[in-house]
Amino acid sequence: MRDVEAVGEALQRTADMLSSSINAVFADLEGVAAAVTAAAEAVPGVPRRSDFLFLRNELATFINAHSDLIIGAGIAYAPGSLPEAPHWLEWWRAQPKAEPRFVTHDLNPDSLNYYDYTGREWFTLPSSTGQPVAVGPYVDFGGINVSIITLCVPAQTAQGIHVLGCDLPLAKLEGVFLRALQLRDPAVVLLGPNGRVIASNNARIATGTLLLDEDLKRAETSLDVSQGSPTRLPWKLISLT
Repeated sequence: MRDVEAVGEALQRTADMLSSSINAVFADLEGVAAAVTAAAEAVPGVPRRSDFLFLRNELATFINAHSDLIIGAGIAYAPGSLPEAPHWLEWWRAQPKAEPRFVTHDLNPDSLNYYDYTGREWFTLPSSTGQPVAVGPYVDFGGINVSIITLCVPAQTAQGIHVLGCDLPLAKLEGVFLRALQLRDPAVVLLGPNGRVIASNNARIATGTLLLDEDLKRAETSLDVSQGSPTRLPWKLISLT
């Protein structure tokens, strides 16, 4: 007979560990966003790209500080906010034993490979709500072609809302999940708001896939990972019978 109390304790322990780890990343990312807002306010006129050159070092420090979880970070500027270009995106990818490298995106609307970040959920959600949020999981076809979660926070300026974000691969999140859970039975799933599996302790339930209806019918216990702010971190832990 399954120890229901032990399962409940494992779920709460896992929720606490995930929430603590992710909120630490959010806190530092919000610090970078605050620096962006301050830099924009310090400029007498309309800020230019040169006014945000400090971000390269800020984001490199941020990526290195959270290399156990994230693989990249950057900023997407509000459309029309910079005089030099109608759209501008700067993203850096972590490199082993080296400084993060700049990731090139095609921002030409007439190009076949045009990357329209303004229509991406990781940009539209914090822009429209003014709140930080975890988006995904989804496959990052525009970058590294792996399943990721993007943590994103808004940076309010007079020219519009810029979005700071960072990428968490599911493989790294799965490590945090399994170390905290310490259970082989029952099957436990960390589920994103889009119905995709972020992590599980069952080989049959693969990360990045949609949770099957037959598995959802077996749901026994459900727990919000971030009980105080479910919209910020909209994940659930679900144990299955």
